[in-house]
Amino acid sequence: MLVRPATPILKYVPGYVTELEQWRREESQLFHDQLDHVSRDLVTGKAGPSFTCYLLENQSSHKLSDEEMAYLAGSLFGAGSDTTAVAIMVLVMASACYSKAQEKVQEELGVVIGRDRAPTFDDYNSLPQIEAFMQECLRWRPVMTLGFAHRALTDIPYNGAIVFGNHWAISCDPSVYPNPDQFDPQRWLNTDGKIWDNLKIPSFRFGRRICPGQHIANRSIFVNAALRLWSFKITQDPENPD
Repeated sequence: MLVRPATPILKYVPGYVTELEQWRREESQLFHDQLDHVSRDLVTGKAGPSFTCYLLENQSSHKLSDEEMAYLAGSLFGAGSDTTAVAIMVLVMASACYSKAQEKVQEELGVVIGRDRAPTFDDYNSLPQIEAFMQECLRWRPVMTLGFAHRALTDIPYNGAIVFGNHWAISCDPSVYPNPDQFDPQRWLNTDGKIWDNLKIPSFRFGRRICPGQHIANRSIFVNAALRLWSFKITQDPENPD
C-alpha cells in the first residue's frame, strides 16, 4: 500500500481557516508580549540570563527579525513547559508510590550533597541515582504515549497510512526492559553504579526526529527532582491513597 501525502483539511473545512487564524494571532500576541517584557527588562537592567535575552542582545549578528525571535523563544517555552510539568508530576507520583526507590535517591543526596547546601545543575554527573530515577519515570509513564505522527511529503511504499512511534509499547518491551511493569530505577545502573550507555528511552529520540530540547528537558527534570527529594519526603495521603 502507498502512503500518500495527507490531504489538507482546509480544503474541506473552510471555517477552520478562520479558527486557525485566530489561534495564530493569540499565539503571536503571547510570544511578542514575552519578547517585549524581556526587552524592557534589558533596558532597565533587570533582565537575568535567558535564551530570549541572548536573542535580543545578538539580534544584529544573527540577522533575526522581531517575529523570528518571538517565535524562537516562544516555541522553546511552548514545547517544554507542559511536557516538563507532566514529567515532574510523574516523578512526584513515583516517589509517593515507591518509597524504597525514593529512599535510595535520598541516601545518595545525603552523601553527595549533605544538608549545608542545596543541589544545583553542577551536581548532574555526581547523582546517578537521580538520573536513574528520572529515566525510569519517563519509561514507566511516558510523557507522550504515542509520540507525534508525521505527514508524508511523498508516496511511501508501506502497509499503512500513518506511523506512530509508540512510546508506551517500546517502554514496555520485556526484551529491552525485563519486568517492564515493575518500577525499578536500578535497571539503568551498571555494576559500577553508573548509567548504562546502551540503554535508552524513546521519549526524545527517533533518528533525525530527535527532540532538540532534550538536554534542556533533562536538566530541568533533574534540578526539580534533586531539589524536591533533597527537601521533602514524598508520601501518599493515607486517607486518599489513590
